[in-house]
Amino acid sequence: MITRRQFVRDSALLAGGAALLGPSFACRHSSAPASAAAKSRVVGVAVNDMLVDMDYDPAAVHRAFEAGLRELTGERTLAHAWSSLVSPSDVVGVKINCIGAPRISSSIASINETIAGLRGAGVPENSIIIWDRMDRDFRKTGLVLNRSASGVRVMGCSPQWEGVVPWVPGYDKAVWVSFKDGTLARFRELVAAGFLKDASNRELFNSLTWLWGLVQAGELRAVKYEKELRRLYTDTEDRAGILRIADEVAHAFDSYEIENEQKSYLAKIVTRDITKLINIAVLKHNEDSGVTWAAKNIALGVTTNKVRFHIDYCAAAIPAILAQPAIKDKTVLHIGEAAKISTISVAGAQIALDNRIFFSRDPVAMDRVGIDILEEKRAANGLESVRSIATHVAACAARGLGTDDPARIDLRQIKA
Repeated sequence: MITRRQFVRDSALLAGGAALLGPSFACRHSSAPASAAAKSRVVGVAVNDMLVDMDYDPAAVHRAFEAGLRELTGERTLAHAWSSLVSPSDVVGVKINCIGAPRISSSIASINETIAGLRGAGVPENSIIIWDRMDRDFRKTGLVLNRSASGVRVMGCSPQWEGVVPWVPGYDKAVWVSFKDGTLARFRELVAAGFLKDASNRELFNSLTWLWGLVQAGELRAVKYEKELRRLYTDTEDRAGILRIADEVAHAFDSYEIENEQKSYLAKIVTRDITKLINIAVLKHNEDSGVTWAAKNIALGVTTNKVRFHIDYCAAAIPAILAQPAIKDKTVLHIGEAAKISTISVAGAQIALDNRIFFSRDPVAMDRVGIDILEEKRAANGLESVRSIATHVAACAARGLGTDDPARIDLRQIKA
């Protein structure tokens, strides 16, 4: 059984070698035929000394970036590679992943290398925004918050937790995606259809995401369930416990309306502030989506009211979010760290080592490569496959956001 990670902490959601890939992903050198140009290019750069005492080494990361970005863009120098992606007039948002810090999160070395590259391309310091979901995510990263008008800005989308409520400050009320999943309205429909009788533990818990929102909002009739909900998120065998709550609230909120409960708003950082987006993602296992890397790091890092997506609805939510023009039209680069890979949970409960960083413009192709790597690492540790639950990758491909077809991925494995 897949282990769930802790649902909430501090009143918030917590928040090998070059031969690891399967036979469909034969290594290609930069001398690949011209036909590869029509494919989605993913570049994996291996550096023998990438990690020193479990930290990314800045010199090794620099070599990886230089080799990887030149190979990705076709430019002769690292400076030209960066200049092909951004211009001095851009405001560049760099989405990182703070969950799991300091054990496993977007590395300071890759962040600093990205800043140096952007500055070298003429982007002013204050036009660079290093960001993640909320301010408190940065506490253990080694980064210092900076919302001032000087220096590189470092900030969360909001100072408040956004996981189970439709809107908090820092999000754009004019831009949203809408889903009925996890709402009180949907729960009422399920109850009326006799859902509680035969629903599994997981289905029951998923149907109550709205109740978490009311707990967060301080609704007294919901707050009394907080402690038990926390326990039941990790005790996946106690169907009687979650069924008891579902039964008790089945009609307790019949006259209650949650404003905009179907909506998940996008962060103002992406809708208003930036003109270009760069993604520094960390390859991790996720209990609910199988893999989290390029696509999920962006999609679930930019929206509110998304705990419901983590649980069962990633395949619907992630492509819908990534298709938003504020993201799709602005994203120019995905950087995928894979020298430290979390094989159990996004917080790094178990880490496998590698020596690579990946670069691509296609988040779906990168994630398709990442699934194979994660599967190999988990299998080596006797862990079950998660490929079947990583459905959001194929869903993104079906939406036209990239390719998950190995025959259409130009995977280039190089050493630096």
